[in-house]
Amino acid sequence: MACSHELDGEYLTRSDAAITDIYGSDESFRIDVVVPCPDCGQTLELTMVEERREEVDVDFPLDDAEIANS
Repeated sequence: MACSHELDGEYLTRSDAAITDIYGSDESFRIDVVVPCPDCGQTLELTMVEERREEVDVDFPLDDAEIANS
C-alpha cells in the first residue's frame, strides 16, 4: 500500500532514485523510478511521463558540475 500523504521532492536527491525501466515510442515516453518516501521511508515506484523535449548543451558522461549548471 502506498503512503497516503503528498510526496514532497524537496528532501530527495538524485542518488535516492533508481531507474527501473524506460519505455515508449515517438508518441509517448515513460520512465519508471523507485524512490523512498521522504516522510515515512516506504519505497515508492513512480512513472514519469514526458511532457516536453528540448536539446541541451551537455556532454556525456555527466559530472556534477555540468548538472548543477544546466
